[in-house]
Amino acid sequence: MNILFPILIGLILRLINISMPILGVHSWRQSDTAAMARHFALNNTPIWQPEIDWRGAGEGFVESEFPLFPYLVSQFYNLFGIHEVFGRGLSIAFSLLTIFLLIKIVEELFDPLSAWWSGLFFAILPLPVFYGRTFQAESLLLFLSVLSIERLIAWEKNHHNFSLVISWLSFSFSCLIKVLPFLWLGIPLAVIHLTYQLNLDDLKSNNYFNKILNRAFKSYGLWIFASLSLLLTFIWFYHAYSLGQTTGLTFGFWGKSSNRSSISLLFDFRIWVDLFIRLIVRNLGIFGLPILLLGIFHSSVSRGKYFIYSGFISMLVVTAFAIRSSSIHEYYQLPLQIFLCISMGLGMTYIKQFISNNNLNITFYFMPVAVVFICSLIILRFDYFAKEDNQLDIWYPLANRINQEAPIGSLIVSVTGMDPTLLNLSRRQGWLTAPENITQSKIEQWYLSGASHIVGSLFWLETYNKMSYKNREIILKNIICLNKDTSLCSNVNSSTYVVKIRDLID
Repeated sequence: MNILFPILIGLILRLINISMPILGVHSWRQSDTAAMARHFALNNTPIWQPEIDWRGAGEGFVESEFPLFPYLVSQFYNLFGIHEVFGRGLSIAFSLLTIFLLIKIVEELFDPLSAWWSGLFFAILPLPVFYGRTFQAESLLLFLSVLSIERLIAWEKNHHNFSLVISWLSFSFSCLIKVLPFLWLGIPLAVIHLTYQLNLDDLKSNNYFNKILNRAFKSYGLWIFASLSLLLTFIWFYHAYSLGQTTGLTFGFWGKSSNRSSISLLFDFRIWVDLFIRLIVRNLGIFGLPILLLGIFHSSVSRGKYFIYSGFISMLVVTAFAIRSSSIHEYYQLPLQIFLCISMGLGMTYIKQFISNNNLNITFYFMPVAVVFICSLIILRFDYFAKEDNQLDIWYPLANRINQEAPIGSLIVSVTGMDPTLLNLSRRQGWLTAPENITQSKIEQWYLSGASHIVGSLFWLETYNKMSYKNREIILKNIICLNKDTSLCSNVNSSTYVVKIRDLID
């Protein structure tokens, strides 16, 4: 079957809203990535000095994961100018390459038909489509992951050292970008290495697990592979920690602010139910679940099957380890798509065999995929793209107003909680704050630090979270109508405000 078809379908779906400003689902995460790319290009800083917009009056260097994706985007900015379409375009390119490599992997571990369907499911399911065109590192992460897997399989076949080096580099960069791939990618890679040279009789025997463990303890190359990646990851995050200690800016990887794990949430049944529902809807397009189950339970014993099982188990471990983050940020489940799509591809192969054996109409073969595709389009439209369209009407006019009233290079205070979306939209730097933190002393402090304007919305806190009545009253009292100044009250433009801080000083 033509490998270009899944790639073409994937391209068409990922081109939707490609020129859209950064708004919508996880715009706060995308905005930080876009800010890094912009500052790399404007300030010509090296890759080990990432900068963000919520810097206050400081330099802006932040403790972060390895900023490979924004640095790559900045190189396009240097060539063609700053426009976020290049970030989305690069994300799309990596996502399409992931489809191609996923097909190659399944061809090697299973068969061409399962491989084609695996690629198609990755091309159309909601989660890989959306994060295959967002301005963040997830698309690059998945590409590096499947590249590491594909090159390790190639090395197992031909023992060309170049393939092994590419596999290690891809694995190492994956860990630098997100850390957690050390488990959810490292374990499946180890399973491929430990099972590839075993014959099918060994895999079907009762003591296959003991044979795999025995190979693991004797495989010095496996431990060197992992240790070097771990060392490289440690070096970067030690540097990143030092950077954060110097500037006080961090994404919260260490200490109490990390807040990724939770013993209480780990045993919260509701959390796991919510995760399961999200997985069925956004990872599988609802009707992909039966196809997945068919692929899992009816695939024959092979090294590829153990690879899939190891992926599911390692993702479960990672989810439990970072249960708080996994329950909030859906892109933590994105790596599951590698193993889900492969299993669904196997499910379609089983369906074809069942239809052929029972002389059923071929329509029954394509009907499940058509239903999954229609559901995916509906989910993408209402859960993702509609939110981008709705927020465009709310926040983009405010960003334009900031550009008109606040001079280029001026510092602003964005009353959007911890959401930097408005800072990125307006191409401004400054402070992020919540309404309850706005006091006369804070206003004076921002003014003395160089802030020129305080900006925000009366009805929205973060771009995705509506403002409470109590917080709206704080803004009206301390910003809009301070000291009953009617001139400021009349300066309110619809539901948003851009106020000069000097007008708020007693």
